[in-house]
Amino acid sequence: MKNIKILFLLLIVCMIVYFIIHAPMLFVSEKKFGNINQDEIDLIKIKRDSIQTELQKTENGIWLADGKLTNNLIIDNLIYALEHQYAEFPVPVNITKQVTDKINQQGFRIKVFSGRTKKLDFKISSFDTLCVGLVTNKKQPYALSIPGYNDKITDYVSANASFYFNNNVFKYLPSEIERITVENIENPSESFMIFQNTKNQLMLFDIANQNFITSFNEKKIRYYLSYFNGVEYTKMLDIAKKEKNNIIKRKPAYKLTVKTNKNKISLTVKNIILNKPTEVYGQLQLIDTNNFYLIINDNQDIAIAKWTDFDILLKKLSDFVDK
Repeated sequence: MKNIKILFLLLIVCMIVYFIIHAPMLFVSEKKFGNINQDEIDLIKIKRDSIQTELQKTENGIWLADGKLTNNLIIDNLIYALEHQYAEFPVPVNITKQVTDKINQQGFRIKVFSGRTKKLDFKISSFDTLCVGLVTNKKQPYALSIPGYNDKITDYVSANASFYFNNNVFKYLPSEIERITVENIENPSESFMIFQNTKNQLMLFDIANQNFITSFNEKKIRYYLSYFNGVEYTKMLDIAKKEKNNIIKRKPAYKLTVKTNKNKISLTVKNIILNKPTEVYGQLQLIDTNNFYLIINDNQDIAIAKWTDFDILLKKLSDFVDK
């Protein structure tokens, strides 16, 4: 990690110096990193390490990721980024090898087709706030941007097909829910389970004390069940295996499991640790108070989600017991 940070700082300094000295030498033809028309694109292949996915447009104009329906907005954002990506400046010669090695080892390889014609074939990788691209079989990498946007192109790319699906985590009617379990790791006494039988009768279970609560506010629980219809995460992450393992090893804040008459979904909520303290309401915080990691179904997928979207699901046992 330390070597990567040093490489990144060196990259920034060298690029600034190089750009100031050599800016007039940059050719306009090199500014557009690829030349594609979004209406022509019908196949995108993305690979990173051993993971790969294919995005295919059907004759009806519907995009599929590995044969499954995708979220139109996610695909539109990806295609816009590919069409408008812009080469800001070339990577200086003295660090080209280090940058190229990182792109080849950790980057995404993207192939864009129109029919049988390959329109683009390149690799991209992130260097902290920068995105660097390298056309396949070329030697010169470029710092890339999307004019008018602060986002990196890599923010819109993943080799994991689930990244392109709808962001819904829960979309259940109250009548479909059989059991909800909320484990509050930081405050175990507030952990609970809610049961609903086929006659829509409710039961509330105190996990810490291992007993059923005989007196609870049924109306509040009914409202709570209705919150599980349309909850979404922000975006799916596609990160290196080492970074993923580091997130998985962290102590969770909550565990949430919902069992319906059709399936079961398990979520683990983990705090995002900031690189430096941030002031929130006059106090310095090392934990991101806006977003968190959402691990879905036994560590297979990791997403970013907003606390404001999930707060209504992460209730406490005392919320359902009248004082």
